[in-house]
Amino acid sequence: MPSTHTSLHYHLVFSTKNRETWFSGEFLPRLHAYLGGIIRNMDGHPHAVGGVADHVHTFQEEYLEFLKRGLVEYDERFLW
Repeated sequence: MPSTHTSLHYHLVFSTKNRETWFSGEFLPRLHAYLGGIIRNMDGHPHAVGGVADHVHTFQEEYLEFLKRGLVEYDERFLW
């Protein structure tokens, strides 16, 4: 029986205001682990999280079920 698998990959970049250097060398690994944990808690898969003192990159995979659940939550909060 055939099945369909849909997954979406995102490359997101978060920057500090005016590209100021807010993240020190000691803090960066903790920040990367924290962002990876947020992605996992949202049922995503963080393939890579990294960055430097003024911006952070994430490369993650999200499945169709995640998007459907997000749309339902969006509908309940904003449309009703």
